[in-house]
Amino acid sequence: MSNRSASSIRNGALTLLIALFVLAAAFMISGRLRPVDTDRPEQEVMVEEPGEAVSPSPLDQGTSPSDVVAQLERAPKRSERPASGFESPFVGVAERLKPSVVNVTVTREVSGYEDFHDFFFRGDQQSPRPRRATSGGSGFIIDDRGHVLTNHHVVEDATEIRVTLFDGEERDATLIGADPETDIALLEIGKVEASWVADLGDSEEIRIGDWAIAMGNPMGLDWTLTVGVISAKGRSDLSISGGGPVFQDFIQTDASINFGNSGGPLANIQGEVIGVNSAVSTSAQGIGFAIPINMARDVVADLLESGYVQRGYLGMMPVELDDLKKEALGLDISVAGIFVESVSPDTPAEAGGLMATDVITAVDGQTIEDVTQFRLLVAQHKPGEAMELTIIRDQQERTLLFTLADRSDYVATANPSMNNSSHSWMGLRVMALTNPQARQFDIEVEHGVVVVNIEQESPSEGKLQIGDVIAKVGGKQVHTLSDWQQITAGLGEPARAVLVMYYRGGKGISHFTALKR
Repeated sequence: MSNRSASSIRNGALTLLIALFVLAAAFMISGRLRPVDTDRPEQEVMVEEPGEAVSPSPLDQGTSPSDVVAQLERAPKRSERPASGFESPFVGVAERLKPSVVNVTVTREVSGYEDFHDFFFRGDQQSPRPRRATSGGSGFIIDDRGHVLTNHHVVEDATEIRVTLFDGEERDATLIGADPETDIALLEIGKVEASWVADLGDSEEIRIGDWAIAMGNPMGLDWTLTVGVISAKGRSDLSISGGGPVFQDFIQTDASINFGNSGGPLANIQGEVIGVNSAVSTSAQGIGFAIPINMARDVVADLLESGYVQRGYLGMMPVELDDLKKEALGLDISVAGIFVESVSPDTPAEAGGLMATDVITAVDGQTIEDVTQFRLLVAQHKPGEAMELTIIRDQQERTLLFTLADRSDYVATANPSMNNSSHSWMGLRVMALTNPQARQFDIEVEHGVVVVNIEQESPSEGKLQIGDVIAKVGGKQVHTLSDWQQITAGLGEPARAVLVMYYRGGKGISHFTALKR
């Protein structure tokens, strides 16, 4: 037999063997998957694996589509199914958070041309007329009296605030107070169910790598939940679009936070709120920031008590203590603290003996590592409280004692270009005479607050002018911005006329006017 013939026989045999194998496999598959004879009761089920019974497919038996739909509707519902042990832990967090989260809608009056016609036909003749604009954000309920925590930038300059609850109910909200320096605001919407109140956690206990769950209304998409981790703590000196708060101690997370999430809660895996969503990074994707809930708690306590936040003020410029400064001052490289760049005149810092080039190493015995920590510790003191600083001067350690002033009497705490008051009264916004920006008015009087803005069509329009210094309101003396805030907060929007004493342009003799809403 030739080699060619032998090869042909082998190839033929191999082909036949493969064909038999395929045929046998097909027979076995068809035998396992094809429905059995329904005339034989003992074969009403087909065997998928030994010991496992599988119901025949209704479609294989010629069942109508309507019968299939009916069978699917009879399938066990989620609540009827046995617990599998594989349910996402975020389901429970979402169910706990949702009732506490609210949608905040804000109306503002803005100046500008409304349309093409306005621009071309009114623009040369008169200034743009005020118009109403709306924006949105988030918030969450912190007690059954209906107090809602949100961001200052969400409700800033609002003429109307409305809140939508998770059940769809809409309510008007009252602004109790706001703190631009931490970007916190507090609203009140009236009594709510106790089960709607968020559980507040402890932001000091969080760790990098912990779960972080954000809920809010990003891009107008109501009650959206996003999940990530705590990616960093203690973030500060952030450049945030629109301007960031003065006191920054942000929690950083990769849980998606978008525009509209602002003011909503950041929670841990137990569903406890650990932060107030506040900012997104415009220069990087997937990075968001939240205000620690412990910081927010302190602010809320002040807002509930007086409508604004009182902070201690020292009056110096702190900068980081780098290695070159340590070398120049003859300090060991291991020394931790901050460097005093300058001391402002007529401040508690000057009165207490602090000097430029001093190195502050501790506040009330607590070691200082950086400028952010130092600022936060000073701000945690109330005006009038004592504060002890440990310093190094001429390589010698010393202890100095200071009595702190009210920060709002020295530093702009709202819009720096406008004022340092967290609210307007009767259409007036004012700043402290001690504020450096007040010097542009060349004021001669020593006590009072200077008017820096007057709202259109307000009770004060036409009666007071920008640059006037208000010295008395309702017979009560106004020495400082704190006096102004306390007096006007007590008066509210009075139904009866209130007498205001002022100095025109901060000079000359006093004048009087009466204001009424």
